[in-house]
Amino acid sequence: MTTHMIESFTATLTAMMEKTMAKMRDSMDELAGEDALPPDLADRASLEAERNFTLLMRERDRQALVSIREALARVEAGEYGICEECGDDIAQARLKAQPMATLCVHCQSRREDEERARFSVASGFFHC
Repeated sequence: MTTHMIESFTATLTAMMEKTMAKMRDSMDELAGEDALPPDLADRASLEAERNFTLLMRERDRQALVSIREALARVEAGEYGICEECGDDIAQARLKAQPMATLCVHCQSRREDEERARFSVASGFFHC
C-alpha cells in the first residue's frame, strides 16, 4: 500500500473517530439534559424506550470507536490492510467500504460461514 493510500485511510479513520466521539458527547448531553419523568405512563414508557435506544446506539458507537482506534494502531505498527488470519493484503475496495476491516473478503466470508454453521447447530436448525 502506498504512503498516499495510508494517509488517506488515516484521514478517513480520524474523521470517523471525531464524528463518533461527537455523537457520543451529544448522546450524553441528551441523557444528562433530561429531568424528571413525565406523569403520564405512556409518555414515561416512550421516554424510557428512547433512553434505551440512545444507550444502545451509544454502546454501538463505543464499539466502533474501539475498532477505529485499533485500526489506527495497525497503521502506526505498519500492519494496516493486512488480513489478520491469512496475512494477505485486504482489498482497497473493502477498506474503503469498511476502513476498520481486519480480514480479507475470503477470510471474513469463511468466518461468517463458520458462525452460521455454529448457530444452526446450536439452535437445532439443520440446512441441507
